[in-house]
Amino acid sequence: MASPRIVHVSMECLPFSKVGGMADVVGSLPAALRELGASCRVMTPHYPQLHDGRIDAEIAAFDVWVGDSPHRVRLLEAGDDVLVDQPAAFDRPGVYDDPHSGEGFSDSLYRCLVLQQAARIAVRDGHVPADVVHCHDNHTGLLPVFLKDDGGPPSVFTIHNLAYQGRYGADEFWITGLSEDRFFGHSAFEFHGDLSLMKAGLSYADKITTVSPSYAEEILSPDFGHGLEGVLQHRRDDLCGILNGIDEDYWNPGRDPALPAHYSVAEREGKEACKRALCEEGGIEYRPGVPLIGMVSRVTHQKGLDLVGAILPHLLRREASIVLLGSGDAEILDLFRGARGRWPERVALFEGYNEALSHRVYAGSDIFMMPSRFEPCGLSQLYAMRYGAVPVVTSVGGLKDTVQAFEEEWKTGTGVRAHWATSDSFQGAVDYALDLYEKPKLFKRVQGNGMKLDFSWTRSAEQYLALYRGLMGESAPDPAPEAEPETGPGADA
Repeated sequence: MASPRIVHVSMECLPFSKVGGMADVVGSLPAALRELGASCRVMTPHYPQLHDGRIDAEIAAFDVWVGDSPHRVRLLEAGDDVLVDQPAAFDRPGVYDDPHSGEGFSDSLYRCLVLQQAARIAVRDGHVPADVVHCHDNHTGLLPVFLKDDGGPPSVFTIHNLAYQGRYGADEFWITGLSEDRFFGHSAFEFHGDLSLMKAGLSYADKITTVSPSYAEEILSPDFGHGLEGVLQHRRDDLCGILNGIDEDYWNPGRDPALPAHYSVAEREGKEACKRALCEEGGIEYRPGVPLIGMVSRVTHQKGLDLVGAILPHLLRREASIVLLGSGDAEILDLFRGARGRWPERVALFEGYNEALSHRVYAGSDIFMMPSRFEPCGLSQLYAMRYGAVPVVTSVGGLKDTVQAFEEEWKTGTGVRAHWATSDSFQGAVDYALDLYEKPKLFKRVQGNGMKLDFSWTRSAEQYLALYRGLMGESAPDPAPEAEPETGPGADA
C-alpha cells in the first residue's frame, strides 16, 4: 500500500505560530501520521515577527493573484513543513489582530487568499505534491473550491470552531477570482448576504471532520450550528468527529522543562512543589491542604468565564484560591480584576498568554475549571488531566467525550461534569470537586485516573489515515475504536 502524501494547510501551526488549540493540532497530528507511514507536510504562513527559526531552503517562488493584483510568494522549507512567505500579508505582530474572533485585520480576506492560492499553486504545479489536502477552519474554506476547479486531489475540511465563520461583505467577493453567478448564491457561499468561507469549505470539501464525536452531532442542531446546521445536515454522510489528541512528549510532567519540579502518577510529590511555586509566581499565599483552582482560557462568552466570575465570591468563601491565565473580554476580566483587588492573597490573574506559564498553571492546580457553553474538543482538559489537575467541565462537545464523571462507589471517572452551562449548575459541580478534595484518598484516585489516560494522537491518526485512504480509493483496516475512560455508572453533577 503506497504511502499517502498529505498536505495540511492552516493559518497557524506550532512551532511557527499559535493563537489557539488549532495550532497544537496542526503541529502534532502530522507527526503522528508520519509515525504511521504517511508523508505529511504543513503549509502555513511565514510570520517573521513570531518565528525566527531555521529556514532550510527556498522551494519555489511565484505570483498569486488576489483580486486584480499579483502578489509574489516564496515557499520556504522548514524541516518537514513549508512556510508561505509574503511580507505584505504575513509580516505582522500576530496571526490575527483579534485572537478571540480569529478574524480582525481589515485585509483578512486578502491574507487568507494569499495562503490558499499559494497552496493551490504549490499542489497543482508539483512544488508540494499531495494525494489529499487537509484544510483547517474557515481561513482555508475556499481551497476545496480551487482544488475542484483545478481537477486536483480530494480535500478534507476540519471544523475547529464553527462559531468563527470567516464572514465578509458581498462587496469583497470579487477578490476571490471566482464567478459570482456560479458561487455567490444560497447553495454556494452566500450566507445572509455575506461571503462565508466556512460555508464554502463545508459545501465543497470531499469530507468534513470536526474535533470530537459529540460536537459532530451537536452542530447538526440549531443550538450549536450557528446558522449552518442545514448545510451540515445536507453533508451529514460526509461528516465525522475525530477526537483530538495531545503530544504526550511535550505535555509530560515527568520532564517538562517549564516546571520547577517533576512528577508522575506514581511519584506525585513534585506536584506540591509546583503548586507552591505557582502561588509565589502569582503573588498569592501558598496554603498546604487548601485547593488551588486553575484556568487557562480565552476570556469569552463561549468559554463561560462569566459564569466563574459570578461564583467567585462563593468559591473564595469555600477557602479555595484561584489562578487565571488568559485575555479577552474586558468586562469579564474586570470581575477577576475586582476579585484580585479584594482578595490579593487568594486570586492570581495573569493577563495575556504565555506558553511556559500555562504548563505551570496545569501543574500547580489541584482543580481545573472549563465552564464552556460549547466546546468543539478542548485541549486544556486533556492537559489538566495529564498534569493531575482534576477537571470540572460542562457536558458539551469534546468535554463530554473526554471527561468521565467520577463515581465514588466505583472509584471510576476522571473529573466532574456540570449538566448545564449556568452559574448554579457549574457551582454545584465545583462544590463537588471541592468536597472530593477534602477526601484525600478519593481525590488522589480521581487525579490518578486522569493521569493514566492515553490521549496520544495514535488512535486519532489511524482514523484520519483511514479517511485519507478512502478518498484515495484504497481500503484500509478499520481504525481501533475510541478507547473509553475507566467505566462506571457515572453521572453529571
